[in-house]
Amino acid sequence: MFTYDKGIRITGSSLTLDAHVHSEACCITHAHMDHLRSHRHIFATPTTIDFIKRRLGKMRSTPVNFHEPFEFEGSRITFLPAGHILGSAQVLVERDGKRLLYSGDFKTGVSVTAEPLTYASCDVLIMECTFGNPRYRFPPREEIVQRLCAWAAQTLDEGNVPVVFGYMLGKAQEVVKILADNGFALCAHGSIMRLLEIYKKAEIEFGNVEQFRATTPLAGRVLILPPNARKTRQVEKIANKKTMYLSGWAIDPGLRFRFGVDEALPLSDHCDFDGLVEYVRRIEPRKIFTTHGPPEFAIYLRAIGFEAEALQPQKQWKLL
Repeated sequence: MFTYDKGIRITGSSLTLDAHVHSEACCITHAHMDHLRSHRHIFATPTTIDFIKRRLGKMRSTPVNFHEPFEFEGSRITFLPAGHILGSAQVLVERDGKRLLYSGDFKTGVSVTAEPLTYASCDVLIMECTFGNPRYRFPPREEIVQRLCAWAAQTLDEGNVPVVFGYMLGKAQEVVKILADNGFALCAHGSIMRLLEIYKKAEIEFGNVEQFRATTPLAGRVLILPPNARKTRQVEKIANKKTMYLSGWAIDPGLRFRFGVDEALPLSDHCDFDGLVEYVRRIEPRKIFTTHGPPEFAIYLRAIGFEAEALQPQKQWKLL
């Protein structure tokens, strides 16, 4: 049904899924850079195409709305919300009477800036498992939000500048939304602000967020930056700052020392271990392939009764 070598290719078709090398036709699940390459033609949700144009420039593309199937070289393709970031999609491929679901990056939990995940039945599931180790169990979302807001409020009360680092697409906009909804005055890096415009197009409101410039007064504001801004002269010149990094990897106690920040919180746009298992149990596929995570997750799935293996390159699966 598919082959895998630097990307997933549907057997008997030129169609690939999140391919890492140039292909004739590719379904792009979302606009994070590790999933983007130049292709002759791409299929993606309208929001993902907007992000791609903003980040990489124009690419020959066909916008595909959620839940609206299209036909391509003998396959019926449907995009389903993945819950990862705004516009992120799972790809359901129906061919020769079989259903293959490719998860892309996904999240089962709540996000205030992404469409909620849709579950779909399938024969074959190819799923990412970034946090597929039992040590990665995130605290309840309400606790993470409370800790973030309490830290920001305390930092401001002490006369310091709270600086929050989060990936520029997805994570940054979610933290802007969380803090704005909780009454904080905000400013954000220009790269984050440019992408906020696409969120506003999707009718997600952020309140009054000012763009961060050298002349921006920071007193009383929370500053939101992408991680690559940590070592810039402009940021290093902020004398009275306290810093926080947002990542699922914050479960590891040493993360804040590796990134040189004062605090770290496990706010993630991926599932934790329990979310991954919940996803599999709700879908109940006949065969599972895991990718972008520890191979041991497939071993765990076999132990609880699923036929699973880690995806390996240069193999072909005719499946079922």
